[in-house]
Amino acid sequence: MSGYALIRDPALNRGRRFTPEQRKADALVGLVPSGRPRSLREEVTRLLTKLKPLPTLIRYEMLMAVLDRDEQLFFATAQANLPKVLPMIYTPAVGDACVNYSDLEIPMRGLWIGFDRKGSVRNVLDNWVGDVEVIVVSDCERILGLGDLGAQGMGIPVGKLLLYSACGGIHPNKCLPVVLDVGCDRDDIRTAENYIGLDQKRVRGPEYDAFVDEFINAVVDKYGKTCLIQFEDFGTRNALPLLEKYRNRVCCFNDDIQGTASVGLAGVLSALRIDGVPSTLKEHTFLFLGAGSAGLGIAMLIVLALVREGVPEEEARRQCWFIDSKGLIYDGRASVTDAKRPFAHKVEEPVKEVADKGLLEVIKALNPTALIGVSTIKGSFSEDVIREMGARNKRPLIFALSNPTSKAECTAEEAYTYTEGRAIYASGSPFAPVSLPGREGNLVPGQGNNSYIFPGLGFGVTISGARHVPESMLLVAADTLSKLVDDEQLAVSCVYPDLNSLMDVSAHIAYAVCQEAKAEGLNEKPVDHLDFKTIRHMMYEPGRGEM
Repeated sequence: MSGYALIRDPALNRGRRFTPEQRKADALVGLVPSGRPRSLREEVTRLLTKLKPLPTLIRYEMLMAVLDRDEQLFFATAQANLPKVLPMIYTPAVGDACVNYSDLEIPMRGLWIGFDRKGSVRNVLDNWVGDVEVIVVSDCERILGLGDLGAQGMGIPVGKLLLYSACGGIHPNKCLPVVLDVGCDRDDIRTAENYIGLDQKRVRGPEYDAFVDEFINAVVDKYGKTCLIQFEDFGTRNALPLLEKYRNRVCCFNDDIQGTASVGLAGVLSALRIDGVPSTLKEHTFLFLGAGSAGLGIAMLIVLALVREGVPEEEARRQCWFIDSKGLIYDGRASVTDAKRPFAHKVEEPVKEVADKGLLEVIKALNPTALIGVSTIKGSFSEDVIREMGARNKRPLIFALSNPTSKAECTAEEAYTYTEGRAIYASGSPFAPVSLPGREGNLVPGQGNNSYIFPGLGFGVTISGARHVPESMLLVAADTLSKLVDDEQLAVSCVYPDLNSLMDVSAHIAYAVCQEAKAEGLNEKPVDHLDFKTIRHMMYEPGRGEM
């Protein structure tokens, strides 16, 4: 490769970090400034300094530009500074980026496969160069809590795959972000002057199903049956049906349903170790605000964990209750979908009477120990609601998991203040530590970030060559994550590990996933030689030895 080609390859370019010897050997003399070579550590520091004062979208544009020209600098910066960089490249910044995607000055990354290409999806895939092990695909109907953003939702598949590399060690050239552009139902998005997608309403029904099926078949044909397909931000009407259709046919999972479920369950399992919290899962009653795919996924995994502990499935389901837009879901209520029906429990008349009276009255009727928000309704955990949870529980679990930050059901400060610091709080987006008057030290909110789960899960799936992703893999991932929360974190009411340890967390989860793949007979590759140290060394870490 010529020196000219070398500095234009983002995987190989080192910019001013090329040593004098490298410049001479690779015909880079004159193509790189003659001054003193910089170290990777210096470049990372310089980049962080430049980023700090910038507005969110300018910062995002700058990072995407760095990624396009210098992968080592981008990922070394992210991996050495995960708590700082994750919010810049994913939640909450990615929400703003998707809303404004058509107007951003960023390099194109990924594949947009339009519905106008039906019948030739494989030809579009062939335009992508390289061997792919992980695909994140979205039809962008439910981007975070922001709704239908059409083709502008590409920021989500791109961002998820950046986390696969930054947090899970999967090489970026093995990753492919895909948007299935089947239209957009929002006129304000679709008719905007610079909109990058198809100018049509969303395709529905059999035509939609056939298009997704063509895509899935094309992926398996081109990349093989062990290529991991992650469904991301599909609308509720499609998310669960697509997962059920393909989960036993191809290597796939839905992060909104299963990744959220795994990280949610891990937070609950961690909380069981905190003084004042009932210490077994069977002692808890969970009330979900929001009955979409995320909440149902968490509940289904909680049920699986309870069944593992010997609780009959029917009893396990009865420990999970849901409130949707029509009120409490119960047996006999009108308008209960098939997906929600397993959690439509028989109730006495006094409960029916308050079913549509609001969250506060339902809490009084059901006496839950844990309140889990997946509603995307800002402020829906009101002061009265939080105080009621605190009055009924010594250490109430209050998980406000909706993303982005602007959609959170309550803030960390509200949860702690209205329970005198007794709440065990977790959120989907980051919140700063909270100091309460008269209390020594800070309370640290746990961020129930899916990046604790899916990067390690994906790495374990790829290195084991797993043919499918059964629920048991999500369960062992949750178990592993909860065990990695140390006593120091629990002492400040934080139910997730330090974000700085994410690479190690992912390696532990990958190991557990490999062992589960072997136990289930799903691995196409040998795994007996894999232990934590081996897996950790296998991970893509471009700054290793230079930071």
